[in-house]
Amino acid sequence: MKERPQFEVRGQLIEVNNPQPEVRKNAENAKDWAYTNEAAYLYRMAVLFKDRFLDPILLTDRRRLPDPVISFANLRNKNTLAAYTLVRNPQGLLFEITMNNVHYTDDEQSGKKVKFWSFGKWAQLETLLHEQVHLWQQNFGADPVRPGQVYHNKEFINKCESLGLHPMLGAGCHTRLADGNFAILMKELGVEPPNLGEKMCDLDIDWFKWFLDSLGKGRKGTSTLHKWTCPECGLKVRIGIKGDPKIRHDPCEQKIGRPVFFVKADGMTHTIYKGKK
Repeated sequence: MKERPQFEVRGQLIEVNNPQPEVRKNAENAKDWAYTNEAAYLYRMAVLFKDRFLDPILLTDRRRLPDPVISFANLRNKNTLAAYTLVRNPQGLLFEITMNNVHYTDDEQSGKKVKFWSFGKWAQLETLLHEQVHLWQQNFGADPVRPGQVYHNKEFINKCESLGLHPMLGAGCHTRLADGNFAILMKELGVEPPNLGEKMCDLDIDWFKWFLDSLGKGRKGTSTLHKWTCPECGLKVRIGIKGDPKIRHDPCEQKIGRPVFFVKADGMTHTIYKGKK
């Protein structure tokens, strides 16, 4: 009996039984599915990213980087653009990248309902490459993550930076528009960067979330409470009062022997207490 081919992943033998090509074929041919055009486009771009950035050289001592299984679902968090599944998905498939479908808009093309990514191709492809770096790290990285660990560790950040992406350590949110090799490829493809305006030039924030708000997409369902924080211990609270609530933090006052007022958590410096001159 002929033995089935196997490969080894981190000391475990895995049978070669790759359903991804059939999953992709089904997605691209599902003409009655609103996401079929999006799936076909993202699958093509995932292959390009693999060949250009993540696994450009054919090596004889290991297999190639697997292609992702791309899905579309409500991730129940509007600030999440996409997610990489560390384990097998409910259908038993590995290497799943899920695009958050709350960020798709409905349109009609040639009498057929189609979906469009709300923030444009640049942001969509930056998101896809981010998730593919997770796929790369889990397969070829020296420090892959496991459920419960820091999802965006130093190895992940360094790999992203080498490609022109700028995620934040731990949180993973992108702090500025992609540049470097990613931007070079986008220029070759004719994909224009989003116009973030002068606001982003000197701010170090999650540009995806800022762009979400700039398009008016971030208002619905967001909290109307205001954040306040203790300047001594960092304790944070949310309250519904717009003005200064004059809240004092008794534990810190007892510790340092002077009044301690909560300040608005807006990232700015506040003078809380001045002694007599």
